[in-house]
Amino acid sequence: MDIYIDCEWTLDQDVFLIGYAYTLRKKGQLYDKTLTKRNFLKLLDGVEFVFIYGPDIGQLEKHFGINLRGKYKCINLLKIFRRYLPELPSYKLSALEEMFGIKRTTAQYKRNIFTLFEDWHNPKKRRLCLKYNMEDVINLLILKKKAFAEYHITRAKYSRSLLR
Repeated sequence: MDIYIDCEWTLDQDVFLIGYAYTLRKKGQLYDKTLTKRNFLKLLDGVEFVFIYGPDIGQLEKHFGINLRGKYKCINLLKIFRRYLPELPSYKLSALEEMFGIKRTTAQYKRNIFTLFEDWHNPKKRRLCLKYNMEDVINLLILKKKAFAEYHITRAKYSRSLLR
């Protein structure tokens, strides 16, 4: 089983929100009282591949004091896209979403991610932060499927890349 994860953290690198999805329908978020090491590890039961975009694995390992890379096959899709799509002008997640025709309803934090943490503490804007994070996770799942199909990136290829 695969899991897709997107984290949000403060400037001092404290994780405050984790969005996750196994499929388009089986998804959720950990934050506030649910954001515990025990709950996070429960998400990983039965998981073989952990897909992220950027430095999220390192942030999670630091936050929870665990070694994810030692137990799971952690795939940083940013590295995969750079390796298998070397000619792209930008590897920003928003640029890839646009390239593959993936629409967003919450794009305001793409311009300035630092406002996300400020809005998180505003009860009137928190729902927007949750929506943005979940959209990141779902779009990551969709992007991986579309890009891997179009560029013939197989499980065998990205599994081998873990050995390099």
